[in-house]
Amino acid sequence: MGLKIVVGIVCALLCVPLFVWGAWRLYEYRWYSGIIPEPLGISYSIEIGGESGLREGCGAAIFRMDEATARKIIERGPRYLARAMVSRGHHDSYHTFFGWKKTPFVSGNAHGESTGLSPGLDCASIDPALQWKITDALRAPGAYYTHGPETFLLVDPAARLIVLTYFG
Repeated sequence: MGLKIVVGIVCALLCVPLFVWGAWRLYEYRWYSGIIPEPLGISYSIEIGGESGLREGCGAAIFRMDEATARKIIERGPRYLARAMVSRGHHDSYHTFFGWKKTPFVSGNAHGESTGLSPGLDCASIDPALQWKITDALRAPGAYYTHGPETFLLVDPAARLIVLTYFG
């Protein structure tokens, strides 16, 4: 075989999987960022992960909130979040969120398992330090949370985090 053919085969073996991986990551970003309500500005994704079965799945998508959104939430709180009820990319009842509440979340469990947050975080296998930062935000004042069908959404303007978890 000629050198050009060998180089072409090696490139194909390396480039095709890399392209597929990149396309999948882009798809994940577009899908999960589309679930976040429009008024919540996203700078970039921090971590996206989960597990899926034939029909059901669980996981989390964690985004860095843009500075302008963080500032508006800190200044206006629930008044600003009142507009953040419908997903930016999916305008149906399944992708609608219910009323926003202030943290701390009060539950029998300090890490919010009964909220639907923890099962999604556990499925995502995210960095433990980030997971603790998220669950600490749920327990302290200054953040806000809401839920929708099979989803839980936490925004922490001080840490500039938007955390979407799903289970089901």
